Amino acid sequence: MPTTRQAQAKSDDRDDKRVFRWGAIMVIVLVVLAVLAFFLLSKSRERSPVMQEQTQQAPQKPAAPPQ
Repeated sequence: MPTTRQAQAKSDDRDDKRVFRWGAIMVIVLVVLAVLAFFLLSKSRERSPVMQEQTQQAPQKPAAPPQ
């Protein structure tokens, strides 16, 4: 049965290569998504104080005097 073992070994090698490719692709996709999320979050934090300043400039009612 050496031919069956050789065929099985060849099939296992093929499966290992396929799993490795999928794993490498998933790592690349996750790294790209992490960099994109970091970039978007840093941009939103840069804009956040500007938006807060604009909302603080809106006229506010004066506080009622204490009674």
